[in-house]
Amino acid sequence: MNFLSDLKQRGLVANSTPGIEKVFEKGTTLYLGIDPTADSLHLGHFLPLSILKRALKAGNKIIIIMGGGTALIGDPSGKEKERPILPKESIEENKRKIAKQISKFFTIDNKNVKIIDNASWLENISLIEFLRDVGKISSVNSMLDLEFVRKRIENKEFLSFAEFTYQLLQAYDFYVLFKEHDCKVQVGGSDQWGNIIQGVELIKRKLNKPAHGLAFPLIVDPSTGKKFGKTATGKPIWLDSKKTSPFELYQFLINTSDELAQKLLFYYSFKPQEEIKVIISKALQSPKKRLAQKELAFELVSLIHGEKTALLCQKASEILFSKDFEKISKKEIKTILPVVKLYSLPKNADELEILVITQLAPSKKQARKLIKEKVVKIKEIYPYVLVKKGKKSFAIGKYQ
Repeated sequence: MNFLSDLKQRGLVANSTPGIEKVFEKGTTLYLGIDPTADSLHLGHFLPLSILKRALKAGNKIIIIMGGGTALIGDPSGKEKERPILPKESIEENKRKIAKQISKFFTIDNKNVKIIDNASWLENISLIEFLRDVGKISSVNSMLDLEFVRKRIENKEFLSFAEFTYQLLQAYDFYVLFKEHDCKVQVGGSDQWGNIIQGVELIKRKLNKPAHGLAFPLIVDPSTGKKFGKTATGKPIWLDSKKTSPFELYQFLINTSDELAQKLLFYYSFKPQEEIKVIISKALQSPKKRLAQKELAFELVSLIHGEKTALLCQKASEILFSKDFEKISKKEIKTILPVVKLYSLPKNADELEILVITQLAPSKKQARKLIKEKVVKIKEIYPYVLVKKGKKSFAIGKYQ
């Protein structure tokens, strides 16, 4: 099965330009843009990265644009309010950290896989040159038609000129990559489709050549209606193990709904589709075993942090959730420490402080309520403290 057919059958194509099939039949170069607006990628970024990995395995070449130039403006797509402008120093540090993360998933050989910073051309083009080369042939009508623009205008929400013209900067990126790297396809989320089309049109008008766009669907949890990749409190699931522990990622995936887990297996897993169908069939026969979730969690943690870490997460889950809470030993706690987040506790911390410090309660008032409702268990195995809230939430602290 070819690359595009596989993506379609997995449900990973939300939009694509006419004729894109022929481009992939011959093999091509495709690119994904990532703006370094944070010091780590998050779980949402891993979907397009996995699509690039599939493209690479199918014999295509890939380019990852590190948006050192566009990050100075900030992509407004899907945003109801303007992004804060980051200092250049922060962007430089973010670029360094994100490039290091990407190099874990790809071998950057500058032939089949490249990382290119768009600051190398965006910072060097003059305003007059940009307006003559890009602005003069770009339609304001189509720019106004973008969903985020319409929503901001309808809601009378402030929309800066810088944000409005971001789509032209992204289009110019595509134009440069097409001209200098023979890059024929841009990949992005469905919320990027308008920006992608701007690039396709710019290339057509300037070079009279066809370029293509491929958009994947944004993932929404059907049980909550919220965007996938964030906890119930809105906290992103980061790929950096210091920001989100591997075990936290593992548990996040274990706790996804049945419907979403089955969809995500097709989206993220590199197993053949027939094998995924067998897993889902078994999961449907024994829903309480959460087989789809376990397969998803193990494979994703393996891809992001390595198989050894995924095995440790499996073991941690068995110890913390399958074993009698009172029988967990100090030796077992030490075994799983490499994959869990360890919270520092002051020596005289009481139960309320422990719940707040371990982030199982947002405040002492809420902690007091949880204790009163008897949904919290706290076990001390000096110097460690195990805290369990309900059936799904767990934390480990250590007295300092």
